[in-house]
Amino acid sequence: MNNFDFETQNNPRLVNPDKAGLNAFFTKVYSYMFMALLVTAVTAYVGIAVFGAAIYAMMSNLVTILILGALLMGLASMAARSATRNPGKAFGLLMAYSVVMGVFMTSVAMTASLPMIFTAFVTTSAVFGGMALYGVTTKRDMSGMAAMLFGAVIALIIGSIINLFFFNSIVYMAISVIGVIVFALMTAYDMNRLKKLYFEVAGSAQGEQGIAVYGALTLYVDFINLFIYILRLFQIFGGSK
Repeated sequence: MNNFDFETQNNPRLVNPDKAGLNAFFTKVYSYMFMALLVTAVTAYVGIAVFGAAIYAMMSNLVTILILGALLMGLASMAARSATRNPGKAFGLLMAYSVVMGVFMTSVAMTASLPMIFTAFVTTSAVFGGMALYGVTTKRDMSGMAAMLFGAVIALIIGSIINLFFFNSIVYMAISVIGVIVFALMTAYDMNRLKKLYFEVAGSAQGEQGIAVYGALTLYVDFINLFIYILRLFQIFGGSK
């Protein structure tokens, strides 16, 4: 179980996978992830500079937030399901997801100062990088964490929605702390799983491409969520501006 449903092809598992091939695979994954983050950043920048007031007003409506969340989940699910069958379509959906996320991040960025956003980004990069490195280098099989992590993500979503209706600052802080922990662990888990998925499809050009797009999507989601929860904690303990 992962952030999204995913279908792998029935390819034989490699006994002695090529380390260079694995490195090239992860280079491609991170290239796609960086593109998605860049699209989100540009969208958020344009949103603030040109449509800031309109987007802020739109995101102040609870119904709009729920609709946007449903749209993001739908795009992510379609991209994950299309990854091995049609990597090109999956990549397009990843870019569309990044644009929609950029609209959401516009309202998030407008609640914090630029130095705070930069510090949160650097902190997120450090946490993400450390957990990703652990996930890909550990000899431990982390698949046993799937049910726990999936349940924790569902609990975070439900808790966040409830707190939108009945806001409580203590619950908000608790959700933010738990969110950082959950998505830090999810990053390690996803990297560990991606390494195994690569070994299953290595040698298949379409399979490797599909897994690369899928990997970029899952790691992008991990990074964005980490950033949001870390930024929230900075706002709680350092002031919103």
